[in-house]
Amino acid sequence: MKQKRLTDKQEDSGTAPPVTRVIPDAVSTRFIELDPADFKGNPLWKILVETARRNPLYPGLTSYIRDEVLPKEPSISPRELASRLSISVGEALVLLDDLSCRFKT
Repeated sequence: MKQKRLTDKQEDSGTAPPVTRVIPDAVSTRFIELDPADFKGNPLWKILVETARRNPLYPGLTSYIRDEVLPKEPSISPRELASRLSISVGEALVLLDDLSCRFKT
């Protein structure tokens, strides 16, 4: 049945309207000014940390940042890290916070 649908040539009747995609007006988080100290007191910080740590790429990103990024740029900002790794700014905040806590102790 599936192969038949794939191989059968169906003529375009031209009656179907073209598909249009509506993109909602959303503000990108890339343009929000961040102060990492403000986030730790926010009740949503724990949810952000949990979400970032449950990402399957989290262990690999942590080791890459620890071994490759931080030795070359120890004062990299969350925004720079997010754009370099194509991740969200919140995820970059969590990664940098976790790594800074590990180095302090």
